[in-house]
Amino acid sequence: MVKKSYFKNHSNEELKEYFNVLCNGDYPSFIDKYINLDELQRLKGVGQFCGVDYNSLAMHNTKYWYSRLDHSVACALIVWHLTNNKTQTLGALFHDVGTPAFAHSIDYMYRDYVKQESSEKSTDEIIKNSTLIKKFLKSDKVSYDDVINIDRFPIVESERPKICVDRLDGILSTGLVWGKFWSLDDIKHIYKSLVILKNSDNQDEIGFDNLSTGEYFYKGAYKYSMLLQLNEDKLSMQLTGDVMKMAIDYQVITIDDLYQLSERDIIQRIKDSDNEMVRYVWSKFENLTKVEKTNLKPVDKYYISIDCKKRNVNPLIKFNGSNYRLTDISVKTQKLNNIYHNFKDTEYAYIDLEPIKILKKER
Repeated sequence: MVKKSYFKNHSNEELKEYFNVLCNGDYPSFIDKYINLDELQRLKGVGQFCGVDYNSLAMHNTKYWYSRLDHSVACALIVWHLTNNKTQTLGALFHDVGTPAFAHSIDYMYRDYVKQESSEKSTDEIIKNSTLIKKFLKSDKVSYDDVINIDRFPIVESERPKICVDRLDGILSTGLVWGKFWSLDDIKHIYKSLVILKNSDNQDEIGFDNLSTGEYFYKGAYKYSMLLQLNEDKLSMQLTGDVMKMAIDYQVITIDDLYQLSERDIIQRIKDSDNEMVRYVWSKFENLTKVEKTNLKPVDKYYISIDCKKRNVNPLIKFNGSNYRLTDISVKTQKLNNIYHNFKDTEYAYIDLEPIKILKKER
């Protein structure tokens, strides 16, 4: 088992085992001092699933809480396993340090559906303002510039459809915790086939050492990507963002609260608020069990009609001594990839909610 300080107080046994799988017997203990800092501890109160798991839709019934800190640590463990590089490991650990409460639902608040980059605070700003982080980086002989510029390291950050650690843990943890289409044994099977390969640009990239495991992984990645294209999920994200905007506009919370308070503290402020409208809309969200779908524009309903970020991947595969994109050598994957790219849910989705001022705006 892994020597750990972050893990020993973790209450979830399955997540402890998940982290052990990612470590593969080699825990980078130098990350502990960073994890215990306030800047990262804040992420314990920010969920990985952007707040949609607070409503009552069957599709959002997660097994348990998976925080942005869990995700950040998982990314660091994967990078260490693949590279044994301190700089890249710390880049992965800090990549989400500027994430607000409710994460990408706040991008929806800003109407940033496709890139989903509007809400995140600068890692540069956060590290620059922390004497301890800078002190620890110096003691670890890690460059501050490298940690804040993770796009220098394609294992940590890369463009789709490549796999980087952020994307990889997003898929693995979603399959385990939310979609429930993977067990720990499935993840172990996938993980042991991960390798770093050279792509056509001669850059390092996370890939698989065999075709069958790559195809197996893609089936889960396809399910993950499809979940996030469904109108139920998009409406939940938009409604979360709209409630937060209402709460800010009515001075129930501030924008700064999104970067300082936990999601549960913000929810409690809403529930304790004197503002009946904000309480009402949050209650509608929290008790949401069904989203209606239609190709006709709804009247006097809260509705969405939006496209959102595509989260597909196309892993690199080592095959017959060379490296290929999975869709170039797998017919079954090509078919799933085509289905995904051609998928479009109904034009509109709505719920029975009065179009209150902020909610009535055309999208």
